[in-house]
Amino acid sequence: NVNLINYDPEGKIRIRFSLMPQSISDKLEPNTSKIIDRIKAINAFIDSGYDVHINFSPVVVYDNWIEDYEYLFQMVDNYVDYKDTVKCEVIFLTHNEGKHNYNLIKNLTGEDLLWNPDIQESKTSQYGGDNIRYKHNLKHYYIKEWTRLHDDIIPWNTIRYIF
Repeated sequence: NVNLINYDPEGKIRIRFSLMPQSISDKLEPNTSKIIDRIKAINAFIDSGYDVHINFSPVVVYDNWIEDYEYLFQMVDNYVDYKDTVKCEVIFLTHNEGKHNYNLIKNLTGEDLLWNPDIQESKTSQYGGDNIRYKHNLKHYYIKEWTRLHDDIIPWNTIRYIF
């Protein structure tokens, strides 16, 4: 919301820009801002006094996901000027059967990306919810690959946490 640029955050407000490859955003976030527009807005929000972080979430694993993240990281590196201040948070996909069934009933796009039992396992959240996430051994590998690529292209973008 560009109207927020006119607001004085007095250095007390953090904004997180959610980023993922555009092809995935098109399926999971229809009718939202384009990823390149979000990236280009980062500098303007910092100029306006906001603390800006990037939220890489959800990280979804699919064929060619690493190549898509390589392109995304290159865009971030090319357009973000404040390389000494922008940090990030990274959250790999968590899903659940109830939401999966809802998405199927509503015929929502992208469910084929979210529900992939071959590489997912169930997990009970700390609040008692039954969720699915990437299998532990695979998730460890995915995080390692994602972090390696991230650090190769945008090492200035400090990862605050990743899970």
